[in-house]
Formats: sequence, C-alpha cells, structure tokens
Amino acid sequence: MAITASSVMLLAMVDLAFVNALPPVLWSGLLLLVGLCIAMRLGSRLKKKPTARAMTTLPEKVLISATTAHSPAHNSMDSTAESSSLERPTEWHKARPFPHLGRSSAILSAAAYPIMAWQVLNHGAHHAVGSGVGAHAVHQHHGQAFDGSLASSVITLSVIAVSLLLALCAVQALTRKRPTLMFESLGMATMLTVMQFMH
Repeated sequence: MAITASSVMLLAMVDLAFVNALPPVLWSGLLLLVGLCIAMRLGSRLKKKPTARAMTTLPEKVLISATTAHSPAHNSMDSTAESSSLERPTEWHKARPFPHLGRSSAILSAAAYPIMAWQVLNHGAHHAVGSGVGAHAVHQHHGQAFDGSLASSVITLSVIAVSLLLALCAVQALTRKRPTLMFESLGMATMLTVMQFMH
C-alpha cells in the first residue's frame, strides 16, 4: 500500500511537470483516495495493537506476581535495582521527539496526501490563470486573489510543518538504524517540498 501510494504521488508530480496527460483534478482525487485508504488501514492497525498488547502482557503480569510472591525477602533490593535499570532506557526512549517512530511516520505520511492533493489543485489553478486571456479571465483572477493567497498560505504552512516533522522522523530513523523508514520519510518530505515550489 505504501509503495503504491508513493508511486501515485510521484507519477502525479512527473505528469504535472512534464507530460500533462491527466488533469490536476483527477490527480487530486486519486491522491485523496489513496490518503483515505492509508488512513483507514492505519486506523485498523492502531485498533488491533492495544488488544494484542493486552493479551500478551496479561500472562507476564501473572507470572511476575507469582514469582514475587514466592521469592525471598532479600531479593527485593535486587529486583528494585533491576527494575530501575530497565526503566531508564524506557524513559530515555520516550524523551525522543517520536517515541513511536513507525506510527508517527505513518500518520504524517497519511496527512501528506491531502496536502499534496491541495497542492495539485493549486498548481492547476495557477496554470489556468496563467493561460487565461481576455478581460473576463483577468476580472475573475482579481476577484479570487484573496482566496487564492489564503489557500496558498495555508498550503505553505502545512507543507513546512509536515516536511519538518518528516525530516525529524528521518533523522531519528537514521539514529535507530532503520534505513527503510528513513528513506520513506525523507522521500515524502522531499516530494512535498518540490511540489510546493513547482510551477
């Protein structure tokens, strides 16, 4: 699903930049559809994880309670020291920008598709205004100037925010030695940035 979605985004960029085989409205609809599919799949995965985690942690809790109930008293200090040493990496792990790196990257990637669809529509509108001739086209352009500038500002802020967060995900994935996730986050941030400045 991720490879197919990224391919759709890349094909949209190449077509809008060089070929112009499909209209921007169609590419925008395809990007929205792909983003919706990714969001639905991500939501189903997030719903399955807590139930699976609860089923796996329940026997561990029973085993820990049984062993601590039958353990001698002088082992309490060792167990507390061991538990504190095990908690330190967890606290350091949560101190990172994205404690759940894969989930954060997937959410940001899903949010990138409606932003990209909006960019495609804005790109098509700019080309339509640039190719429009006559007084009616000029009057319509001036009438929609405020709405166009507001939409462009919102798109620009969204692209900056999502691209920066994806870049942080890429850096954190590099430090955790997860090259696939790093290239995925970096590629998504690059495509958003290039599409923003492509005219």
